[in-house]
Amino acid sequence: MIGIHSRVPHAVASCAFAIALVVMTGACSNYTARSTLIKAAVAQGEYDRALEHVEEIDTNRSELLYLYEKGLVQHYQGDYSASNQSFEAAEHLLEELYTKSVIRELAALAITDNITKYRGDPFEAVLVNYYQVLNYLYLDDVEGALVECRQVNHKLQMISDSEISYFEDDPFVQYLTAMVYDIGGEASDAEVSYRVAVNAYQQLGERYAVTGPEFLYCDARNLAERLGDFAAAEEYDRGSPCLDAGPPVQGYGRVNLLLECGYVAGKREVNIVLPIFKNEEWDDSEEFAPVLAGRRGGAVTSKVDYWLKVALPELLPDPVLFDYAEVRPRPRREHASADSSFTSLVLVTAQTDLVENVDALAAIAFEEGQWNVLVRATTRALIKYSAKKGADSADASLGVLVNLFNIATESADTRSWSTLPQKILMTRFDLPEGVWDFDVALFDRDGRRTGSFLIEDIEVRSRRVDFLNFRVH
Repeated sequence: MIGIHSRVPHAVASCAFAIALVVMTGACSNYTARSTLIKAAVAQGEYDRALEHVEEIDTNRSELLYLYEKGLVQHYQGDYSASNQSFEAAEHLLEELYTKSVIRELAALAITDNITKYRGDPFEAVLVNYYQVLNYLYLDDVEGALVECRQVNHKLQMISDSEISYFEDDPFVQYLTAMVYDIGGEASDAEVSYRVAVNAYQQLGERYAVTGPEFLYCDARNLAERLGDFAAAEEYDRGSPCLDAGPPVQGYGRVNLLLECGYVAGKREVNIVLPIFKNEEWDDSEEFAPVLAGRRGGAVTSKVDYWLKVALPELLPDPVLFDYAEVRPRPRREHASADSSFTSLVLVTAQTDLVENVDALAAIAFEEGQWNVLVRATTRALIKYSAKKGADSADASLGVLVNLFNIATESADTRSWSTLPQKILMTRFDLPEGVWDFDVALFDRDGRRTGSFLIEDIEVRSRRVDFLNFRVH
């Protein structure tokens, strides 16, 4: 009896310290709260303020998210070299993270997934390369963009070989690499990527809720014709005119406009309770957890001895108020008055295509991993429940402290790269060289106009193919 009481103060101190540590670090490292502030600053174009919030992210456990967010804000800020440095650091870190820390993983099983280092989803890792390609193009470094295209093609192949069922490929990123290969004169690589993109849109389009844009088929058809592969060209022929395909002619340049819309679905914590029935015997938490997890949402068929509380992440969509855009280019007035080619040009309004549905990728990834998350959370809750029962049998006050520790540490991992766009829309224009504005009108799925804005001072250069990504909130 004396021995037990002599150990209680030490246990009390250790448990109290652990609770204080968990609460303190939780308050300091709440990435979800930081991401909300980052999104608000980005939406207002206050990138310096956004970077200040990025610097508040806990890099001990969310270093990858810190680098993702930093690279993305720097990209929108126009600091493309710094953005690439941040994304490169993220790429190297991601390789290291897939060599697991056994101690950290075991601790997470017993305490909370929030103490693990964030590794993210494959679609997030691929979109890093999307921004890196654009960074290099904006820096007029086509060679750098080509290297990045090869790296992302290799990454996509590795993901495909890993047999992650929800993410077999990224049709849009394959299309982007095809266009860049084409710009860089890498015709054979462009031909492969065009073909892969076409097949990916056809095979995965319904699941990913996207359709291949007409530009893709026109580009693939045009390159096949240039390579003399007329059988392939006929295969890509969808019967529509391909006016904006192939290299732009002298005096004209091409703008591929990418509208990045809204924010991808984030995560929030929800709590569920699972019944442990009377006279139910179990010794191994890991073996019993799948049985208990299978009772979620089911009928209670026996007398309940204990309701086990489990914290889980829940996907929280943040839908935008529009589904597509109509874009009309118009020359800057000072250029139009000086060049008769502007005034004689018949300007056409183009409608966007949905080329990347990030929300769909996030939802599929979430659903695929949800069972494992539930079983893991249930296992953790059972371990804590067993610890409390053991502490209760030793000393009631110790049991209370263990219970407080369990409550303080029971939280769901709600981290994700939440400032990614919800979707990417695309359209294209071949225009006379000069400076242009784009009038953009937004419409919902029923064709009702929901808003509009102006993209100003877009320089079109002769015989150049350029990209412009623009964030729409």
